[in-house]
Amino acid sequence: MKKMIVLLTMLLCIASSCFAAEERSTKDIFADTTIANVVITGDQLRVRTHPDLDGYIIKKLDKGTVCKFMNKVDDKNGTDSWIYIIMEDGTVGWVFGAYARIEGNVDVQ
Repeated sequence: MKKMIVLLTMLLCIASSCFAAEERSTKDIFADTTIANVVITGDQLRVRTHPDLDGYIIKKLDKGTVCKFMNKVDDKNGTDSWIYIIMEDGTVGWVFGAYARIEGNVDVQ
């Protein structure tokens, strides 16, 4: 019985380590040169909770602000895109792609 408990405990530890997500600080993300930058090209660009004009405004970013790229999706009409960003303070949100420039390679699924 004792061997069974030890074996189950070991299996549980192995299984949990396989599913553990990598945690990274915002500082680490901004230091990572493999993550594309997003440069804000519009003044007072609104950052929203979801990729739609109906999304709540989280904050506004000044022209020239640099954020990090997280994802990109087409808008409802399929003519423009929304970019999911993380800011230096750790805030995440969506900006309208027509007023932001992605610098670097992105791999969007």
